[in-house]
Amino acid sequence: MRSILGIFVFSAAFALAPVGAAWAHGGGSTSGPTGMVTATPRSGADAAKSAYNAGVRNIKKAQEYDADAAKASTPEKAAKAHDKAQKAYHDAVGSFIDAVGADPKMYEAWNYLGFANRHLGNYGDALSSYAKALEINPNFPNAIEYRGEAYLGLNQIEEAKGAYMALFRDSRPLADELMAAMHRWADARKQDAQGLSSADVEAFTKWMDERASIASQTASLATGAVQPWRAGLK
Repeated sequence: MRSILGIFVFSAAFALAPVGAAWAHGGGSTSGPTGMVTATPRSGADAAKSAYNAGVRNIKKAQEYDADAAKASTPEKAAKAHDKAQKAYHDAVGSFIDAVGADPKMYEAWNYLGFANRHLGNYGDALSSYAKALEINPNFPNAIEYRGEAYLGLNQIEEAKGAYMALFRDSRPLADELMAAMHRWADARKQDAQGLSSADVEAFTKWMDERASIASQTASLATGAVQPWRAGLK
């Protein structure tokens, strides 16, 4: 799964303004008729940003616990870290629901609502959130990649293939991430088919091998096209 650092690029951009800026824009506290200080309600946009940032913090916390579980020295420690991660993902869901409630057009929040739900195993809810993100911003490749992983969770192989092909055309790094997730999925299904036939898993593995070959050939062609120009450099 991709690093949370990319998420914080957006989070930083959406950080709430400092108190001074809030005053400059009419936010913060005001003095009532009797001199009592009263709070001015925040705008929907500010509430959405605040909830989004809270959700991002919970996602980061969950991923740290996931990392702890992966390197735990005992099954008991792994289970404890996993439980903490699940709680953090659950808290993130609540925050992102608040964010899209305050700003239904915040496609990034819809995307990470899907992300958190997917890690909780709520694949149907995750797909609904990704669909909403892509309805708002059809050219949002992160949601396409995440949705591809949700399709895998539901064993919807053809839909996952479609997500990969779209990314291969428009966003190769994310296509590579989805392909890595596909390999993990295939390895897991070879151990536990979860209702799939072994023929289905083998056919999918063959398709992945074919796509890897095509990706390699494409990369070679792109490199070869540059070489004549490079050859003239001194």
